[in-house]
Amino acid sequence: MSKQRGSTTARFVKNDNGRSTKNNQEKNYNVFSRNKGPFGNNSNNNNYNPINNGTKLEAVQEINRIDEKFGFSKFESGPARTGWLSNMHPTTIVNEDVIAGVSGVDYYFLDEEGGSFKASVQYDPYFLLICKQGTESEVEEYLIKVLEKTLKRITRVEKDDLEMSNHLMGLKRSLLRLNFHNISDLLEARRFLAPIIESNKKNKTKKDIYTSMDLNYNQFLKANGENQDDNMLNDSYGENNESGVNNSRPIDVTEYIEDIREYDVPYHVRVSIDKDIRVGKWYKVEAHQENIKLTIDESKIAFADPVVLAFDIETTKAPLKFPDSSIDQIMMISYMIDGDGFLITNREIISEDIEDFEYTPKPEYPGYFTIFNEPNEKALIERFFEHITDVRPTVIATFNGDFFDWPFVEARALFHDIDMFKEIGFAKDNEGEYKSSYCTHMDCFRWVKRDSYLPQGSQGLKAVTTVKLGYNPTELDPELMTPYAYEKPQLLSEYSVSDAVATFYLYSKYVHPFVFSLCTIIPLNPDEVLRKGTGTLCEMLLMVQAYENGILLPNKHSDPLERFYNGHLLESETYVGGHVESLEAGVFRADLEYDFNVDPLAIDEIIVDLESALKFSIEVEANQKLEDVTNFHEIYDEIKTQLLQLKDNPKRHEKPLIYHVDVASMYPNIMTTNRLQPDSMKTEKDCAACDFNRPGKQCDRRLNWSWRGEYYPAEMNEYSMIKNALRNETFSPRRPGLPRRTFDELSYADQVTHIKKRTSDYSRKVYHRIKKTEVVEREAIVCQRENPFYVNTVRSFRDRRYDFKGLAKKWKGKAAAIPKSDKHAIDEAKKMIVLFEMVLDGNGWNYLSYWCYNYSNGQIPCGSIR
Repeated sequence: MSKQRGSTTARFVKNDNGRSTKNNQEKNYNVFSRNKGPFGNNSNNNNYNPINNGTKLEAVQEINRIDEKFGFSKFESGPARTGWLSNMHPTTIVNEDVIAGVSGVDYYFLDEEGGSFKASVQYDPYFLLICKQGTESEVEEYLIKVLEKTLKRITRVEKDDLEMSNHLMGLKRSLLRLNFHNISDLLEARRFLAPIIESNKKNKTKKDIYTSMDLNYNQFLKANGENQDDNMLNDSYGENNESGVNNSRPIDVTEYIEDIREYDVPYHVRVSIDKDIRVGKWYKVEAHQENIKLTIDESKIAFADPVVLAFDIETTKAPLKFPDSSIDQIMMISYMIDGDGFLITNREIISEDIEDFEYTPKPEYPGYFTIFNEPNEKALIERFFEHITDVRPTVIATFNGDFFDWPFVEARALFHDIDMFKEIGFAKDNEGEYKSSYCTHMDCFRWVKRDSYLPQGSQGLKAVTTVKLGYNPTELDPELMTPYAYEKPQLLSEYSVSDAVATFYLYSKYVHPFVFSLCTIIPLNPDEVLRKGTGTLCEMLLMVQAYENGILLPNKHSDPLERFYNGHLLESETYVGGHVESLEAGVFRADLEYDFNVDPLAIDEIIVDLESALKFSIEVEANQKLEDVTNFHEIYDEIKTQLLQLKDNPKRHEKPLIYHVDVASMYPNIMTTNRLQPDSMKTEKDCAACDFNRPGKQCDRRLNWSWRGEYYPAEMNEYSMIKNALRNETFSPRRPGLPRRTFDELSYADQVTHIKKRTSDYSRKVYHRIKKTEVVEREAIVCQRENPFYVNTVRSFRDRRYDFKGLAKKWKGKAAAIPKSDKHAIDEAKKMIVLFEMVLDGNGWNYLSYWCYNYSNGQIPCGSIR
């Protein structure tokens, strides 16, 4: 299994530096210090961004103009309003006291009457500092002086630090919380503190040696009775004070700053976590003297009905080439708006006018299309943008639109002097994704790749339509599209609208309920929930639980670039994962008899666990009380009798019962039963330092697992020889025109890359193989006393899954009882069924995601715990 599955970084992972002779790669504290795009994403100068040229406040004014144009006027006063939260983005709020404005988050709502509005919530961005114990006052005074222009205020907070020694005794970490007016001030302060903290970390190891031992020469002489010339020694060297600070030199307060925490939490995520705000929920929005208060409305569960627009474009192209937006044109744009179809044609390319027609592949997927025959490409684009402005969609769905549709439309609009951002508010961010403030862009292809579980070769729109929607869509050879624009325009039109129909119903049936169901628990906007990796989504959920439980977030973990095993450089290491064992392969039917050979020992194990299994089924799965069951012992005896019959007659020839085993439920049960979480993974050293380390302790559960490592066969002396040889070489400059660099001038990551490549070549020549693989049985110590917030998060998902399973079953019963004539009630019941089923899928998806998030980072090696 890949070690980097989902998120490429992990926050809730226990960092064991003992596996490497090198320090971890230097952390980059400036990852958010680049220019911001219009929607809070980092921008890149290579990407077209229409508002980067102005100031931030001008950019905010432009976004406010676009939001008002599309119906999201700002709510600042008046009676309270109720709305369904559809989107959120960071913003800057004008403030008379702060020239650059203050940071806030724009929340976009759909009200009950079909209208819309947005509300801006102001919240101070902040991060936390860890200082040497007892020096908080000195550091606070120092920071107030040096950060006078950026700092708003400093407060002291206490949190549970799971990395503290003996934190299980109730010890809490005292922290400084630095609040700022806006994100720019926070970044400036962080840039100032980053080199200080990095320097202190490098010096911490050697400083701790002397500080912990308190090796003062004067005290050494006193302990041995050598008190002569004490005054002279005191004056020369100074005595250590109670903090362990030597008074012989001026105190440098910066040395007391040990670490920075929670500095990299995205601002809108920070606000959503601290204020418990989630997209997909209903809120009562109140304005009190320009302060906005959001209160969740628990009485409303069903989602609002946002306006959904799904579109697809057809373009001209040269034979056997991919469409080129610099020379090719858009000849058709087909789109559906809440089930109504539209097609815009470019009559410069299409040979004749197209009449209105119907494309309904299945009765449940109707498609009635209205046609707009426009004289040229510019008119086609203007018509499309005008229609978007008229209907004001809340969601625009595409299939691979980030890669093809949006870039092509933007380029062709720019060719005709049409600014797409000013017209409809969509622009590309630094990741090449097209987003808007008021409207969510749902690229269904991202859902297919991450959540559909379809194989790599079946992720195209046609294959997905066949599997998920149950019909075969219209297909046309790409090489025939341009000729058919002249020869068979009607056939080309039917093909064009088929993609729009498939995209719309794929989004409506699968993507929309799934993504917005996850939004109700994950503090991200829909664009991010759709596109982020599973590891990042799990990390967000854990951040929520950590905040609610007063736990200090650890910094993100990154594996050391160089790791060694028995004197060999490691290429990779992982665990030997568990697997589902197939007892017998074949195709089985419930109406045919087969031979069975029952294992009597397995039956004995089932009988022993039978009572607890029945109690679990009643109390957990059915959510009932055991005392309410009147025939418990009768059912128990009946099942036990049947099991004994199987044991007495193990060889049988009869019809089987076909069962579908839900393996997903295995993951949370393993994690909760063994209390498996990153911070619970301990070493003998950790246990020895713990106050609970007593004879006969049962808090250290020891589990066996299999470690697998791939390493180069070259020995350590050969590794050193290769490294020394590289020091005598020069390497290409960072930029053309600069002098070549020595090995020591390369970054650590580049050094490791060259070392591994040279070691690989050396191993091939000398040992005739590049890598060796070894599997080692190891033992993991799992602390059963550790703070269980991580396990509780998984347990809550398991319990929620049972709750939603019952609610989905309940609403299916209600839907069956509704008269067929009451179509409105049937539609509402179907919406609730889809909602609960998708939340159910989302919780099941999170089980596997948590498991992979833990073990893909190689820190909880319990994939093969037996």
